[in-house]
Amino acid sequence: MTTIGASLRITGEITSQEDITIHGRVKGQIRMVEGSLLVAPKGGVDADVEGARVTIQGTLAGNVLAAERIELTPTADVSGTLTTWAVVMHEGATFNGSIDVDRQTAKGAPRLNPAPATPAQAIKAR
Repeated sequence: MTTIGASLRITGEITSQEDITIHGRVKGQIRMVEGSLLVAPKGGVDADVEGARVTIQGTLAGNVLAAERIELTPTADVSGTLTTWAVVMHEGATFNGSIDVDRQTAKGAPRLNPAPATPAQAIKAR
């Protein structure tokens, strides 16, 4: 497990194969190849996030793609798009954005920036 302490400020891309807990600030992109991401109550993330399990107790601005689940605890303050097949939002959590509950998209995680479908592909998918 990796912990990003309260005094740390990271700008850039984080890729991890183990659990990460963020108490500090991260700006950029977070890619969890394996493991879970926890944004602690005083942690702040301004990044796109992809992984299996993401739990937010602090602040997150960005898109989150999770293969298994996304959880927003009562202290969470989140803005962006959540894509997964299981979202848990506790009473008290603040959320501004959209939720895409799509088993196919989430199952294929991680892939935060898929290529846009052409009109022909969109029609064929229906």
